[in-house]
Amino acid sequence: MHKYNGKLVELPRKGKALVITDIHGNLTDFKRFMHIWDEFENEDNHLILTGDFIHAMGLENDRSVEILEYVKFLCENFSNIHVLLGNHEWSTISQKLLFKAGVNQTFNFDSILMDKFGEARYRDKMKEYVQFFKKLPIAVRTDNKIFISHAGPPTNVKSLDDIRNITYAGFNSENSRLFQILWNRSENFTKTQLDSFLKAVDSKLMIVGHTPVDGIELLYNKLLIVSSSYGKGKKAYVELDLEKDIKESKDLLKMVRYLE
Repeated sequence: MHKYNGKLVELPRKGKALVITDIHGNLTDFKRFMHIWDEFENEDNHLILTGDFIHAMGLENDRSVEILEYVKFLCENFSNIHVLLGNHEWSTISQKLLFKAGVNQTFNFDSILMDKFGEARYRDKMKEYVQFFKKLPIAVRTDNKIFISHAGPPTNVKSLDDIRNITYAGFNSENSRLFQILWNRSENFTKTQLDSFLKAVDSKLMIVGHTPVDGIELLYNKLLIVSSSYGKGKKAYVELDLEKDIKESKDLLKMVRYLE
C-alpha cells in the first residue's frame, strides 16, 4: 500500500502507475485519459496527475472547473489517485498573477468561477479550491527509484525529508525549494545539479511535465519531460511498471504511450 509521508507519496513495488501531465483545462483530453484509467484501474495500480490541470492556454473552451471538480472528487474518494501540485494551482494559492499565451490566467480563472457560481458563491468556492490545492502532494517516489513531480529538479535539496517538509516554509515564491520544483525548466539547472538532486532523493530517473514538448523529451538521459495534453504535437503518457527494475532511460522509454 502506498503511503503519504508529508508532501511525498511513496509507492511500493507493486502494480503500475499511469502518469499524466498538464491537462490545462482540456476536458476532451481529460475524458480520454479517464477512459484509459477506467480500463487500467485495479487495486494495485495508481493514477498520477502531475499538476496543471487548470488554466486553458487560451480564451476559449476552458473547462478547468469541470476538471477540477472531478479531480477533487477522485482525490476524496480513491486512495490510489495522486494529484500533484502544479505551478498553476500554486498561483491560485499564492495569488500570484500568471500570464501565459498572452492571457492573464489568474483573471480568466476568477472570471470562470464568477460566471459559474455567481458572486454569492464565488468566494466560498475559491476558498474551497485553495484549501484543496494546499493539501495536494508535491512529488511521488517509487520503490524502483523513479521520482515524479510537476517540474524541477530544485537545486537545494539534501534529502527526501526536504521534499516531505517542502511546504513548511509556506506557499510563497520565497520558498525556493517549492518554487523550483514547480517552475524549473531545463535552463534553470545543469546536469550536475540534476545528478546531485537524484542522489539526494535516492532516485535513478525523473519524470516531469511543465515544459511543452512534442510528446516526450529526454534531458541529460535522466529526466523525462512528458506532454500529455498541452504540448507541441504528440500527446504522451507513461505506463510506469512499479515492479520492474528500471536501470536507465531506455527502460523508462519503453513505458511511454501516446494518445491516438
